[in-house]
Amino acid sequence: MIDSSTTTYSVLENQTSAFTVSASDADGDTLTYSISSADDSALMSINSSGVVTFISSPDFELPSDANTDNNYQITVTVSDGTLSDSENFTVTVTNDTTDDVTSTNFDGVLIRDGYIQSATVCMAVTDADGDDTCEGATYSTTTNSDGSFSLEIDDNITATIKLLAEDGFNPVTDDADSFTMGLIDPTTDQNLVISPLSTMLYGDNRFSYESLKEKLGVDSNFMIRFDDPYLSVNSAASNKAALVNTQLLMMYEALSALQSQSGVSDNLTAVSTINDAIFNRDASTETSLGDTTLVRDVLLNLDLPNYTVTNTQLENLSGSFSSFLQKVYVDSNNEQTYFSMTARDHVTPLLKGILDDTVDSTEIDQIMFDTLQWISDKSLRTNLTDVEDFRTTSYTVGNSGSAYYTVDGVNADSTALVIYAKVGDTIVFEPTASNVFTAHPFEISTSQNDTAGNNNIGSNEGWSQSNNSLTVTADTPTVLYPHCGVHSGMYTNGRIEIVTTFDQSKLDINQASGALEVNGTVSVGPFKGASGFTHKVYLRTADAGDSQHAHEFKEYPGITFYMPAGQGYHGQTSSSGELSFKTKSHY
Repeated sequence: MIDSSTTTYSVLENQTSAFTVSASDADGDTLTYSISSADDSALMSINSSGVVTFISSPDFELPSDANTDNNYQITVTVSDGTLSDSENFTVTVTNDTTDDVTSTNFDGVLIRDGYIQSATVCMAVTDADGDDTCEGATYSTTTNSDGSFSLEIDDNITATIKLLAEDGFNPVTDDADSFTMGLIDPTTDQNLVISPLSTMLYGDNRFSYESLKEKLGVDSNFMIRFDDPYLSVNSAASNKAALVNTQLLMMYEALSALQSQSGVSDNLTAVSTINDAIFNRDASTETSLGDTTLVRDVLLNLDLPNYTVTNTQLENLSGSFSSFLQKVYVDSNNEQTYFSMTARDHVTPLLKGILDDTVDSTEIDQIMFDTLQWISDKSLRTNLTDVEDFRTTSYTVGNSGSAYYTVDGVNADSTALVIYAKVGDTIVFEPTASNVFTAHPFEISTSQNDTAGNNNIGSNEGWSQSNNSLTVTADTPTVLYPHCGVHSGMYTNGRIEIVTTFDQSKLDINQASGALEVNGTVSVGPFKGASGFTHKVYLRTADAGDSQHAHEFKEYPGITFYMPAGQGYHGQTSSSGELSFKTKSHY
């Protein structure tokens, strides 16, 4: 008879052992054991000694019992050949935690030119061509309207994890054009940011997070993997990172498309060319992605098999594209998103048209020299902010008691100091001390030494007394005389002349004989379109025999500057610290 003391047993999963049935016979007859029909009888067996085992090792995570609750129910019958006894038994399979599948979440946000919705974020897999893709990925998720995602991946994965983001659209513009983004070294410790910047590191192991920030002028404290630049665009560091992300996206997209339209099937070759130029650049000289030198270097090495690019085409390609990139900015109204869409819809076709010689030279000049108007014409975006102000010039004004003003250190009473300006220029007079204009009100008149102010100009002529600035318009008189509103004779010989073009012979090239820095846009030559600070340039030619080339600037018609070969830089973002060129008669 069965005399087991318990009918319920617990065993760990992943083993066949279950329990042993205890039975005895008063006559000492040989006993036989069997499992009779029951819910889970087919899953277990019993031997001649009463040892019950699973036919296959049970899996706690995938129970195979009838109720799939890990409670296996059988009926055991023991017989001595004449009499028999039966008993119901339950074997409960318990979890072996050592084989548990645990998971972790990679949480973050996807940005391109803003937050990207409905994109696929995955643990990248490799396709037959050796390229990373989300197609067929085991682990993937979709981004929300704010670009956020949460990707769950098993903890026991030993392979290198790389995150990839494909497709999606920007909900601000509903623009579904997209470029695949990536992120290496993801972590669960912080929220992640997949971006164009992180994509550079995904595909190019020459860069580190630190070296990439140095090459692109991103604040060293900004964390590419973790900091969302769009959370605080009013912060200088975040704004710069957001700008770089947008400009980098534009370069990747526009030049990949240009290559594709020019006979290259692999768009990653354009990415490699861009990355090469950034890696090889001198970060101490320039870091802007809108830099014409960088853009020119990229285009020089871009594979365009269907074209033989002429020097003129190269000038127009680099000048047009860099001019556009230089005007891009990021703000709380997502203006960068519209810049990006304009680049896809209009800049890329224009670049292709330059290669095909189908773009009118007037349009090329407009995108280079009147970029914001070109953007407005193409995109209908209005009230754009010009982040490059080349038409404002500041002059310092001091005083020697009530005897005379000094302008940039020049005695404006005894010296016939002339400031030249064109319509559209703004002249700002900055006092060297707070009491200069308090004691000596700085005014502008149409008559010389007009202390009484009888002929003073005002806002209708472009003068702002509160800001001490003159914005030249068509209503501004062509000859103006600054003066003190209290003391006579402080600005007797100096004046302001409004001109349509500049006469180089009237500029002081004796005192300004050294290297200068010009803030403006190069209008001719291989670096046409380069905007910003150009240095070292000179107002007169070097000695005969010296190698040099001439420069002209859109903002300074009538003036030619000279640069010795191998010196200087075209269109730098920040000042070099050299003497600034100003349209004035005395330095």
